[in-house]
Amino acid sequence: MKRTMLYLSLLAVSCSVSAAKYPVLTESSPEKAGFNVERLNQMDRWISQQVDAGYPGVNLLIIKDNQIVYRKAWGAAKKYDGSVLMEQPVKATTGTLYDLASNTKMYATNFALQKLMSEGKLHPDDRIEKYIPGFADSPNDTIKGKNTLRISDLLHHSGGFPADPQYPNKAVAGALYSQDKGQTLEMIKRTPLEYQPGSKHIYSDVDYMLLGFIVESVTGQPLDRYVEESIYRPLG
Repeated sequence: MKRTMLYLSLLAVSCSVSAAKYPVLTESSPEKAGFNVERLNQMDRWISQQVDAGYPGVNLLIIKDNQIVYRKAWGAAKKYDGSVLMEQPVKATTGTLYDLASNTKMYATNFALQKLMSEGKLHPDDRIEKYIPGFADSPNDTIKGKNTLRISDLLHHSGGFPADPQYPNKAVAGALYSQDKGQTLEMIKRTPLEYQPGSKHIYSDVDYMLLGFIVESVTGQPLDRYVEESIYRPLG
């Protein structure tokens, strides 16, 4: 629970898709938008109960036809300092910005992969070495198998990589230390496997870092720019 950060950070209900980059939002009300106010009140009470039971904080935004019809914040934006419960948690507001952290695995990398696969530009069974030149076992690697790794292995978190080598942290990464994007890819190539690919599932940041590099290899664009221009901007 101490590390659980449950946030309904955004719920966007949209009944129209705008071609504009950033549509102009106006204020409205649930009643005018046709929402059942009592159902919203029930939801409010339920979320309050969850926060009282220990969930840190919740933010909810409902948009319909480019109109903001409901927004509210519950609980705390920051409840723990590390693993220690704060005496005075930072209150959540409707303007609170949250670190999405690994949610970006879904909202950026996975969305991009799904789009590219739907267009026939990628396949789950494609080998990683097809898109990452020089991706291969090192002679001294105890566990071999990088040449067999497929996109699906990375999606399943069964690629054999450690959970989090912490490349930007020199004290942890050691010889694999890097704070440069291109250099980090080289460090990933040098990272030894910890288990035989496909033999088990271990949540790994390395798997999704590689998937992001694959998206960039196929599209010729940085991952953030690709999802902005190809997915989010067309959605308005």
